[in-house]
Amino acid sequence: MKDIFQGRKRGLQGMAGTRDYGKMTPLQAAGCVRKKRRDLKESRRLTDTPGAIVAAARKLFEARGAQATSIAAIAREANVTRELVYYHFTNRNGLIEAVIDDYVEDLVESVIVWNEARVFGDTPGSLKKCIQTFRHSLYDSAGRPRPVIAVLEELGVRDAFDVRATRETADCLANHIAREYAAYHRIEIELVHEMFCVAIFGLVGLVKMNPQMEDDVLMKVIEQTLRLDMVPIGKGEE
Repeated sequence: MKDIFQGRKRGLQGMAGTRDYGKMTPLQAAGCVRKKRRDLKESRRLTDTPGAIVAAARKLFEARGAQATSIAAIAREANVTRELVYYHFTNRNGLIEAVIDDYVEDLVESVIVWNEARVFGDTPGSLKKCIQTFRHSLYDSAGRPRPVIAVLEELGVRDAFDVRATRETADCLANHIAREYAAYHRIEIELVHEMFCVAIFGLVGLVKMNPQMEDDVLMKVIEQTLRLDMVPIGKGEE
């Protein structure tokens, strides 16, 4: 098992060396369409040296701003040479592309973690925790936007990123989690993927207008939008 895991890590590291990071502008990277993930166990995080470089770039972008952060500063933070940064990411845009990918993965992974922690049959409890996960991923406990928002706005890619993040999150929900729900409930809506997109965009817009909006209100919006069956399922019905 350990050998398989190590092999997977090497494969992800190889992706950074072979993928053509640097051919997209930040706007193109924020709006690109990736293949749907095969299953919920698939991770798209870069690991090892590429992952350390991305983590360093994120830290400095969020503290100083993307434009004020040099490749040399990122290399120092990651404890690598500038040449190694360019080896993995070709140019500044390539590094920004990788950071944007990592931001998307933050949101999708938060959904995957939420899904793994769900209690079978407890639709109201699961929905409440989903709303909490959504809010936590974008805002702190005081309702302030997390630093990622400022980075995306500085780069001028916030709208494109919102579309891409919504698409990938909706893919995760519709292609995997909704299938599990359908095994025990009747799905009352058509165009499941599209309705998830509507629900996610709706949440983002509502909380953007009023960061203090109560979770119970957001839950009701999602319940009505997706026409969820909120009646808990007993364990004997598994």
